Amino acid sequence: MRLRSITGLALPLLVASMLGACNGNSGVSVGQDAGDQPDLSPVSAPDLGDNGMVSNVYPAPHPDPPQVNDALGPVLKNPVIVPVFFSNDDATQKASLEDFVSKVGATAYWTAATKEYGVNAATATAPVELTETATGTLDDSAIQTWLAGKLNANDPAFPAATSGTVYALHYPAGVTITLQGGFMGGTQQSCSSFGGYHSNTSLDANHGSVRVAYAVIPRCPGVRGLTMLETTTGAESHELVEAATDPFPQSVPAYGQVDDNHLYWMFALGGGEVGDLCAQDPGAFTKFPELPYVVQRTWSNAAAAAGHDPCVPAPAGQVYFNAVPELNDTITIGGMFTMLGVQIPVGQTKTIDLDLFSDGDTGGPWTVKAEDYAQLTGMGASSFTFALDRTTGQNGEKLHLTITTNKASAYNAGIFVVSSKLGTKTHYWFGLVGE
Repeated sequence: MRLRSITGLALPLLVASMLGACNGNSGVSVGQDAGDQPDLSPVSAPDLGDNGMVSNVYPAPHPDPPQVNDALGPVLKNPVIVPVFFSNDDATQKASLEDFVSKVGATAYWTAATKEYGVNAATATAPVELTETATGTLDDSAIQTWLAGKLNANDPAFPAATSGTVYALHYPAGVTITLQGGFMGGTQQSCSSFGGYHSNTSLDANHGSVRVAYAVIPRCPGVRGLTMLETTTGAESHELVEAATDPFPQSVPAYGQVDDNHLYWMFALGGGEVGDLCAQDPGAFTKFPELPYVVQRTWSNAAAAAGHDPCVPAPAGQVYFNAVPELNDTITIGGMFTMLGVQIPVGQTKTIDLDLFSDGDTGGPWTVKAEDYAQLTGMGASSFTFALDRTTGQNGEKLHLTITTNKASAYNAGIFVVSSKLGTKTHYWFGLVGE
């Protein structure tokens, strides 16, 4: 699926998971433009008076955050990563990636990302150094057939699959990987639509029809100021964490989709697994002192529920802050998906509260802004007008957001983005308008 940046950067996105088991969500897009653009002149929010009080109780009350649901499929409790490389790969890149895979599963980063989901430290086998090359364009269907063929034939180069095995397939620069269908439909292509994915295949009856988890790691040019190697390890960390917490998305998903009330987050971010929900965070891709490689921070249900930075490990010494819209209406999209939002028919206006919270003293107010997701991401012109009675606040205060629906959107619903900015730090929250 294609992820879209909400940071204003024009860049190919790093990571996407293959969510083939997302309960039929393929092809649904929220908030697209439909029809002519009417007058979108700004409206003024009414002076609603009560903006609450600054509180020194952290975090102040706010609506429940998203949670990644447990669909009760198995996780890889004790993951074993099998790194696979082709003979025409760059020797320097390969050596660094082999080192990365050998170390990442024993880090505090890995523990923070996976422990609450029932996953222990990961180990890695010796690399599989193939004599064959990989070139041209390869579709995921061919990759599945190739991997299953190797394992069904008991190829001695490949360690046999266990209950915790995930095969990490590293493809050299210049190889294009394609995916068919999936979350966004159509044909998706590596390094433009995704920077990695994970999925599963099955072995033959002679091998017990066992399910096998795998991750595909293409070699993409550096983005977001990262080198090619940093881009690759960032994407691979995302996929390995998701392969451990949702190893069999095609058959028996585990932590694979956000809760129903917040399902529109999945549409906004391109997926509902633990890596997807943090991939667009401006500080998601980073290095920690314990590991000399870039990794991606991933979603923690526990941290989110406690009002802390949901993308873990959280940056040391930073106070997390955000603004959350109060959404109390039930919205149905496409006749299939029901979630919480605010119902505002075309031509009408409604005012909702934004609850501000932080997990410590921010030293002063932060700035809040609301924008139309479709317009912000370049997916279409805005269907809504937004106005705040105040644009700054602190923990415990409330802002009042007035929304006008100016025209119909596809599926009669649209996503909006609430951004909170203080200094160089920005955090995002999403809301949904049903028409």
